[in-house]
Amino acid sequence: MKILALALLAVMFAAQAWAYPVTSPKGKTLKVHWAVLEAKSGKMSEMAAISARTVAKFTPNEPGSYSLYGGIDSANPDIMRLLEIYEDESAYEIHRSSAGFKAFIEERKPILETLTILPVDPIVLEQKAEGRAKTVSMTLVEVKPECLEEFRRLTVQEFTRAVNEDAGVLALFATSEQGERSNFVHTLEIFTDDEAREKYLASEKFRAFTDNTSGLVRSAKVFTNKPTNILLSRKGLHLNMLESLKRTDPEFAAFFGNFAYVEAVKESKLDPRTRYMAIIATLLGCQGLDAFRAILPEALDSGLTPSEVREVIYQGTAYLGLGRTYPFIGAANEVFAARGVRLPLPEASTTTPETRIEAGNGAQVEIFGEGMKGFQNAGPEETRHINRWLAGNCFGDYYTRKGLTLKEREMITFCYIAAQGGCEPQLTAHAKGNMNMGNDKAFLIDVVSQCLPYLGYPRSLNAITCINKAAE
Repeated sequence: MKILALALLAVMFAAQAWAYPVTSPKGKTLKVHWAVLEAKSGKMSEMAAISARTVAKFTPNEPGSYSLYGGIDSANPDIMRLLEIYEDESAYEIHRSSAGFKAFIEERKPILETLTILPVDPIVLEQKAEGRAKTVSMTLVEVKPECLEEFRRLTVQEFTRAVNEDAGVLALFATSEQGERSNFVHTLEIFTDDEAREKYLASEKFRAFTDNTSGLVRSAKVFTNKPTNILLSRKGLHLNMLESLKRTDPEFAAFFGNFAYVEAVKESKLDPRTRYMAIIATLLGCQGLDAFRAILPEALDSGLTPSEVREVIYQGTAYLGLGRTYPFIGAANEVFAARGVRLPLPEASTTTPETRIEAGNGAQVEIFGEGMKGFQNAGPEETRHINRWLAGNCFGDYYTRKGLTLKEREMITFCYIAAQGGCEPQLTAHAKGNMNMGNDKAFLIDVVSQCLPYLGYPRSLNAITCINKAAE
């Protein structure tokens, strides 16, 4: 008998032996629990059918509902166990209030014997980006309380390794009960099929894991399930922009990924939020729309807010023109919508048509010094309107907005100009403006270094030349 498993994203790629943790964005805490449903005798098939036509239709469209994985007990086919994972408590409440879930609750009442909700804390939630499973097993382990930390450490190590290295191991999850029973660990193991499960259980590394943990546990009970049909969800996985290339260009994905995500990052002192802010500004400047769309979820996961991303795109219009930023506004909104962000975002303007020029010139003075005071009224008469626009539009309409500091805005401006190339005089000026705002030479070189994988060497080296000139 097959059970329901929810596929929460439509676009799927070929399975890779790369593991990803299921996690919530910064500032949120995963909501994880086990649901154990016992149907009246012989009614589980009806229960599954009700679920398939009610809750299953709505959950894929709930951005914060990450996954509902489980199976029907082979030894007692009236019992179904599900591991449910939500982005946070509010996402769970959205799920509970959905029309599909309410219909499921009502329709199952005549055939539901008992329902147990067991809140748990995640130990390790590791899975591949995609895959289809036919075999699911579960284990309840009572760990000696004094050995819990060591058991957790070994479990994280082995579960992460196995999902990364073993093709047939699609997901391995371990959770601990809350409160006094925190030494009771529940696991969920998802495999492509029975053969993959048997191969894993017979492997040397799994046997080493059981040998190392055998002295740490008091008991272990394995629950085997009837044949299943689980399609992995990609929600909650912190994927990187190379995911789509792993199938068609695995060699490139491997060496570029090592360079951009490992080697380059090791050289940086930037916090993840600042690093991604610089990268998405660079992608605007070099018109890397597809790369921007792919990397934006990473940027949001790093701590950038949708409003901050919006400011990076909006401000780019002053330096790149709407012809080059317009597609990025649409791409960002697509990503926001997929993550359940309500649009439009809150307004951020702080000026009026009457105050924008004065406020903008104030920002120019703060960044470039007193010599910019009254800049809007300077210059030859035939081009004076451009200076007025620079003060009122470039700085008054953009730099004065909420969401980013002047220091951050000057950094992303440097990235736009460096990425589009051919504007070295302006780049040198804004390198100096950055230094005036506290973004010193070392910081700017760090920014260029982190953007180099997305920008290339020629423009990156030109940028460093401009930094050196500004520092003189």
